[in-house]
Amino acid sequence: MEVIAENKNADIPTQIELTYKVFYPLLEQKSAEILKVQSKTFKYGSTDRHQLDVYYPPATPSGTAPVLFFVYGGGYASGDRRMPAPRSLVYANLGAFYAERGFVTVIADYRLLPNMKFPDPVVDIKDAISWFVAHDDDVNSGAAVKADSNNIFIMGHSAGAAILASLILLPGLLPNGIKPRVRGVILQAAVYHFDTKVPTLPPPLVSAYYGPPESVQKDCPLSLLRQASEDAVRSLPEVLLVVSEFDLPGVLESHDDFHKLLQERTGKEVEEAVMKGHSHITPHVSLYTGLGEEWAHGVIGWIKAKLPK
Repeated sequence: MEVIAENKNADIPTQIELTYKVFYPLLEQKSAEILKVQSKTFKYGSTDRHQLDVYYPPATPSGTAPVLFFVYGGGYASGDRRMPAPRSLVYANLGAFYAERGFVTVIADYRLLPNMKFPDPVVDIKDAISWFVAHDDDVNSGAAVKADSNNIFIMGHSAGAAILASLILLPGLLPNGIKPRVRGVILQAAVYHFDTKVPTLPPPLVSAYYGPPESVQKDCPLSLLRQASEDAVRSLPEVLLVVSEFDLPGVLESHDDFHKLLQERTGKEVEEAVMKGHSHITPHVSLYTGLGEEWAHGVIGWIKAKLPK
């Protein structure tokens, strides 16, 4: 982790290179353990980008387990539920990590630029969750531990977190049959608006996703929160806001702005956590390495505290 701290101001390409240099050899040492975790792939929509992987716990006392959906980032233009070779243990490492700790873990693909625009990925993730709930017999067939789809948590990183923020804030998008099942949302290192002192996403990506400047202003997560009705705010699930210690300046600024507004709108304290020692890229690649996993155990503790007693 020292090399991450020493390069805390590195740009994203350098962060990616350093992350894989530090963590991927450790993942390769655990390859057999990661790949032995039971997993299945399902198609939830019409294209190859409408697929999801489900990772199953080996056993739980009740024979059931809460569900954790994870939505990866990639600037709306890249990302896969399993990264292509030679990095194919990411995000299988995440699926295996949380499955072994008692969660049926789901990682769904969604449409990417240039073949989509806002809110297409948000709709995709809504469809993935809805498909999962509607097809629990298929999901649970042959699994030692069954998914408890009445207890769903959704976690996203970077662009994935912005997608989830939009999912819970866009009026009427999350179906009424799904809302009460979502017990909590973990938003990690999202860009909630684009008026930060230091830009985070290249402007061409922002305009390709959101459209013209007026659409960016109207549809970014911070604006959606500002526009949300009182009833919509009251019905929000529990939220945990997470950011890396060495995250990008624009991410840190927009995180603080979203946290402040969410507390103002809900009238209550909103929990937040810092992933110590991590950059924007490192947290999820670190899982199953034994290095830098403390943040994930904190998330697990938060989730368990939100489960029905």
